[in-house]
Amino acid sequence: MRQTGRDVIIQRNPDVTSETVEGQAVLIAPEGDEIITLNSVGTLVWDALATARDVDSLTDHLLTQFVDVERDELQGDVVAFLGELRESGLIEERE
Repeated sequence: MRQTGRDVIIQRNPDVTSETVEGQAVLIAPEGDEIITLNSVGTLVWDALATARDVDSLTDHLLTQFVDVERDELQGDVVAFLGELRESGLIEERE
């Protein structure tokens, strides 16, 4: 699995259909063959990706939403989650 570099810009795949229902994002993969429901934290990440960001700015944006979470721990979790989104074709990355 490719690691998301800090200089890579990440954004939602425009071919993904999404809607937030009761605080959880529901995503339909580009091929239309998979429906993914994100938990509340995943939904925060998905919402933040409405704006193209690099990993550092995404982490900084999300850090304001949590109390008593270390930046390095949050960034590690974000990178892991982005890997899952990438594997499902839900995000796009560019240098």
